[in-house]
Amino acid sequence: MNLQIFSDYEALSEHAAQFVMNYVRQKPNATICVASGETPMLTFKKIVEKAQPHDFDEVTFVALDEWVGISPDNPGSCRAYIEPYLTLPLNIPAERVSYFDALSADLEAECARVNDLIAAKGGLDIIMVGIGLNGHLGLNEPGTSFDTYAHVSELEPITASVGQKYFTNETTLSQGITVGLKHFLEAKVAIVLANGSRKKDIIGRVINEPVSEALPASLLKIHANGHLWVDEAAGV
Repeated sequence: MNLQIFSDYEALSEHAAQFVMNYVRQKPNATICVASGETPMLTFKKIVEKAQPHDFDEVTFVALDEWVGISPDNPGSCRAYIEPYLTLPLNIPAERVSYFDALSADLEAECARVNDLIAAKGGLDIIMVGIGLNGHLGLNEPGTSFDTYAHVSELEPITASVGQKYFTNETTLSQGITVGLKHFLEAKVAIVLANGSRKKDIIGRVINEPVSEALPASLLKIHANGHLWVDEAAGV
């Protein structure tokens, strides 16, 4: 695991954005899985600022996860934190962006669709995610098998509680649909970003505790090309 600590959120985001740009310019048909939420927002902004015409003409984006039962036009949806800030500004056509349909009557079929898409692309080139206060990656909660591909997860109370910040009204969050930890392990590059003092404790656990499915983010330690990038506030 490559641990890097940056002076602040700005420097962290600049590094992450430049990494993505360098990768895409070396592999124009890259498949990139991105998380929603607050952590990657500045990285998205910087990617958009750095992008030159045609940089993303062949790139496919896969959204990491979604709250089950939440409409894509809900401002608290995961899609609402990716589409307006990354894929639309980069003019990525719909056929090269995959979002989970969390309203689907057949969520298992949705999981299969995403699994098949990633497999057809030869796996993910980059997966870039944040980290939950309980160490989750995406909506892969503690106890999720490292051998799991896309699946429906039961959310822990802390995840449902923290997730309320994205919604204007109290919203029932009980399940998520997410790219799996096996996808994470099989990605050519796996990146976890963390910023702010509230992430300090969980980052300390990832660094100091052994690899365990009880701490999903600990799998970075067994990834062949895993990176943990944090700002000083989140670092240890």
